[in-house]
Amino acid sequence: MSAPTRPRGEFRIGFLIHDASRLRQILFDQEMRPHGVTRAQWSVLAQLSRKEAGAMTQAELARLLGLGKVTVGSMIDRLEAAGLVIRKGDALDRRIHRVFVTAKGHEIQARMVEVGRRLNAEILAGLSADEIAAADHVLTIIRRNIRRVLHDEEDAGDVSVAADEVDAG
Repeated sequence: MSAPTRPRGEFRIGFLIHDASRLRQILFDQEMRPHGVTRAQWSVLAQLSRKEAGAMTQAELARLLGLGKVTVGSMIDRLEAAGLVIRKGDALDRRIHRVFVTAKGHEIQARMVEVGRRLNAEILAGLSADEIAAADHVLTIIRRNIRRVLHDEEDAGDVSVAADEVDAG
């Protein structure tokens, strides 16, 4: 009996996803550097832009960025010194400070969106709408699968987790 055939490129998917992301970050860095924003800083601003209320705690930012609270605290210090964010005490818990984007920070976020759209147009040049939709679909499924595996690992000892919670990733 012969070994099962593997799809071409099976072992390259992780490399290709990582390398494409890394190269896009380099391009984005080059575009944002003249605005005085580093990769770490635009990462914080990007996370803050995704929050409806526009504010997060340092702990929330650290979790989303996969960094330590002290590291994120230093990044917030620099963003605050640059006038891009401010810290305000939480209305319900005085121990917590929430990070808010300032008007100047919103201007940088708007520039980030413009740069991202332009880079996407350049990066996706030569691909048809169907190819872009297929790539979006495949990467969305890969992300969902990874989140499911991560969620399964976190909850491996918790049999009370509902199946639909795991699939929601």
